[in-house]
Amino acid sequence: MAHKLGGDQEVALSLVVPVWNAENHLQKLVSQIKQLDDLSVSWQLIFVDDGSSDNSVEIISRLAAENPQILSLENPKNLGAGVARNCGWQHVKGRYTIFFDADDDLHTGVIPMAIKQMDAVPDVDTAMFAYRYEREETRQFTAMGRHDIQIFNSVLKGKGITIGTLDQMPKLLHFTNYPWNKILRTERFRQTGLQFGSTTVHNDILGHWYSLIFARNIMIIDEVICTHIVHPKGNNLTNRTGRTRLQMFDAMSELYDMLESHPVILRRYAHFFWKLTQDVVIWSRSRIAKEYKKEVDYRYANLISRIDLADLARMRTIHAPELAKSLTSQLLS
Repeated sequence: MAHKLGGDQEVALSLVVPVWNAENHLQKLVSQIKQLDDLSVSWQLIFVDDGSSDNSVEIISRLAAENPQILSLENPKNLGAGVARNCGWQHVKGRYTIFFDADDDLHTGVIPMAIKQMDAVPDVDTAMFAYRYEREETRQFTAMGRHDIQIFNSVLKGKGITIGTLDQMPKLLHFTNYPWNKILRTERFRQTGLQFGSTTVHNDILGHWYSLIFARNIMIIDEVICTHIVHPKGNNLTNRTGRTRLQMFDAMSELYDMLESHPVILRRYAHFFWKLTQDVVIWSRSRIAKEYKKEVDYRYANLISRIDLADLARMRTIHAPELAKSLTSQLLS
């Protein structure tokens, strides 16, 4: 399928970028994306402002006026990055799509190789890359999280690139649910209904699972595509300790709704869903303010009450006995 931007220019890659009070980062990101011109990768950049209160709207409007490859969209108020990504997704024209963040650094050098590989193997629908962190206050770089490194190493087995189905590497479902380390085949995910969650936090979980369970094949590439910059006083989830963090249960419920609408998929990956839920709750419970901890336990038990008893039985006898025991105990308590 040909995808055109403006006149007859074919678009290889669309980048969807939610923007919330990111005025100091936008020009730098555009400069990084323009490096794709030197790499012979045609591109479309879709900025979706999500109710910014700084000068972000003015900046992205100016950037769009200066460059026909940039589209400027606006949400009337702050609805969350997931809603912004869903909005931008409707306007994508590229053969491939990456959902990026306004305040991170894009490593464009790995993109041409990935696109070439995906063009050559048309049933590879998701290319997944490594990432690294930068701590803004120290300007120090660190590798991926230890858990993500273990998953990558177990899948790659010493190779630089590997291709397989999700059934062959289901641990990817427990890889941190970042959106910006994946290039997606646009047509495939149009067909399968890709979307991100509607919550203001944890909205990437739904998109992460969509990008894996509906991919016919997944390509893992041991190259860094993103430096994720952690701002000590920014909007990163790690910095949030209040009631907003309770939206994790709404996010997990949205994912479970999607899985329930695909019973075969739910049956296959139920134990991965419930392990992820347990991990997210444990991680969040250690960071949420003390006054919300009882509500965490209540909402966790309420979510567990949705579990299919047949799935629970399979966990208890086959897939994850200890997890089944823990879920049952949490529910009964």
